[in-house]
Amino acid sequence: MWVLMEHAPSVDWRLAHRVAAVGPDHLPDLTRHELTRLVADLRVTARRAGEIAAGHLGVEAVGATRIRVVDWSGWGRAVQHMADGVVDQLGLEPAGTGLGARLAGARNGLLVGAGMRAVSRRLLGQYDAFTGADTLYLVAPTIVAHERAHRFTPPHFRMWVALHEQTHALQFRLAPWLHDYLTERLRLVVHDEVPLGEGLLGWARTRDVAALLTSREAGRAMAELTAAMTFLEGHADYTSDYAGRRHAPTIPGMRRAFARSESTGLLARLSRTLDKNAQYRDGLEFCRRVQRLKNRDALRRAFAEPANLPTAEEISDPSRWLERVRGQA
Repeated sequence: MWVLMEHAPSVDWRLAHRVAAVGPDHLPDLTRHELTRLVADLRVTARRAGEIAAGHLGVEAVGATRIRVVDWSGWGRAVQHMADGVVDQLGLEPAGTGLGARLAGARNGLLVGAGMRAVSRRLLGQYDAFTGADTLYLVAPTIVAHERAHRFTPPHFRMWVALHEQTHALQFRLAPWLHDYLTERLRLVVHDEVPLGEGLLGWARTRDVAALLTSREAGRAMAELTAAMTFLEGHADYTSDYAGRRHAPTIPGMRRAFARSESTGLLARLSRTLDKNAQYRDGLEFCRRVQRLKNRDALRRAFAEPANLPTAEEISDPSRWLERVRGQA
């Protein structure tokens, strides 16, 4: 069964952007002066967050080199740019130009547009690690909407969000090999060919629907990719919580508001591999337990070399990871 792809997916991006803009936006009510101040404040906060996170991590860097404050349509354009970058990194052949490709492009444009609309209303920020642009995006209307809905202190919430995203930028400074590590595993998964029988056996073994889409070799790559992303997201949450405490005293309350309980949705039931909510929750708990068992500096060992990244089993049992990397700087 040919499950994944050799060619880049055909996406009608003009249609996707139109679909993403359909319906009421419910943008936060801001005057032009307030909007100008908001954009300037987010940029300054993001720069300062990069310095704070770098000091906390002991990195001689200041985070992302470019800060872009965007609205929902601007984030949609960023998605297109990042998607093109990922396609290029994965070495996928260009999509066709025939009638079938155009029909597929329209279908995918509808799906991508609907997805962008839904995600952009929840997404606070995004670090672009794959195109080489080294850009941090902050989604201004979503940030303001959360501030108002939860009655957060705006300077504290903006610092907290920026610390998380700047930590992602600094993770790639701490581990220059990280980009290639993630890309190689994603490439293996994308180019995988899995016979139907092998996919069914994988599902029977793991009860994870993602196993239907990957051969045993690609399944290992996906497991490594998922474990790495779980650690990276948890590490960014952990760093934003601890590095920001002096600068945003209301962080404990904001963390409680964003607490991620055990997922009960359809996707979580079908596949733990594809459960993004679990990555944040389990990764943060891993980092907290490493701190309790050892100290926060022990987390730096994960960035020393690819072999030091925690496995899924070690994320569930941090003591096993600490034992494995014991004695390393």
